[in-house]
Amino acid sequence: MMNDWVMLDLRRLQVLAAVVDTGSVTAAATRLGYTPSSVSQQLSVLERETGVPLFEKHGRGIRPTEAGVLLAEHAGGVLRAVSDAEDAMADLREGRSGRVRVMSFTSAGDTLLPTAVARLRRTRPGLHVATTIGETEQAYEMLRANQIELAVVLEPFALGDEPHDDLVRVHLLDDPYRAMLPEGHPLADSDTVELTDLAHEDWVAAMGGNGFCRDDTIDLCRRSGFTPRFVAHAVEFPAAQAYVAAGIGVGLVPVLALGTVHRGVSVRRLRREPEPRHVWVVTRPTIATTPTVVETLDALRLAASEHTRRSAGHVTPQDAELAPA
Repeated sequence: MMNDWVMLDLRRLQVLAAVVDTGSVTAAATRLGYTPSSVSQQLSVLERETGVPLFEKHGRGIRPTEAGVLLAEHAGGVLRAVSDAEDAMADLREGRSGRVRVMSFTSAGDTLLPTAVARLRRTRPGLHVATTIGETEQAYEMLRANQIELAVVLEPFALGDEPHDDLVRVHLLDDPYRAMLPEGHPLADSDTVELTDLAHEDWVAAMGGNGFCRDDTIDLCRRSGFTPRFVAHAVEFPAAQAYVAAGIGVGLVPVLALGTVHRGVSVRRLRREPEPRHVWVVTRPTIATTPTVVETLDALRLAASEHTRRSAGHVTPQDAELAPA
C-alpha cells in the first residue's frame, strides 16, 4: 500500500523544483508568479507530507537537504512526464496523433485505402491508420464492438435512402459495373455493350467473400431477362480477368475492383447501366466528430473523388492508366 505522501500535489512539486533550481524562495516566487509567503507555505506543507526536512538554513537563505535534492530530481521527472502527457493529449485533440482502425471490403481496400492512408501520412504524420479487410457484416459487428472506428462497406441503398439507425454514414461513391470481354470478342470494339447481347455467352465469375460477387452477377443478368451460364469461377476479380483474357468467357466487374486491365481483356460500358454498388463509410456517433475520425473520413472522401475522376469514361487496354491503380 502506498504511503500517504506519495499522492503529492503537482503544484508543490513544481514549487520545490523551482526553489532548488533558483536557490531561493524569492527567485522561485518570481519565476512561478507566486508571493514568497505562498512559496514558503507550499514548502512547509510538502515537508509535513513527506515527513522529512527538505531545506535547512544557510546563511541568510536556505539550501536543500539531501532529501530535498532527491525529491526535486524526481519532481522534475514527474513534471516533464505531465508536460509530455499534456502535449500528447493536445496532439490527439487536434488530430495530429492517435490511431484509427479501418475495415474495408477488398476492392476498396485495394484502391481507396492506400490513397487515403498516403494522404494522411503527408498531412497527419503522427496519426496511425490500421487497416484490415472484411466484408460488410463483419465490419458492422466490429464497429459496434468498438474494435474499429470506421467501416467501408457496400450497401443496397443509394444516397438519400440510407436508414436512420444508431450509426453515422457518409456516402463515398457509386461504383458502376463494366463488361469484361476477350480481346477478340465480336463486341470488343463496340463503345458500349448491351447486357442481353451476352445472354448466350459462357460466363466467368469472381466469388468474393461468401460468393456475393457471383450472386451480384446472377442478379444483374436476371434483371435483364437471362441467367448466366458459368464455366469458371475465380476467387477475386483480378483472377477473373485472367480467365477472360484467356478467352474462356465474359464477365462483369465493378470499376472499383477493376485494377490494372489485363492484356487480352476489353472493358466496355454497359448501354443500360444496372444499379451500381453503393459504397459507404460508417462510424459510431460517439466518435464521429473526433479529429482523428474526421481527418480519416475526409481522406477517404478525397480518395473516392480521385477514383471517380480517374475512372470516368471508357477503360480499355489502350488507356488502362485511367483505371484505379
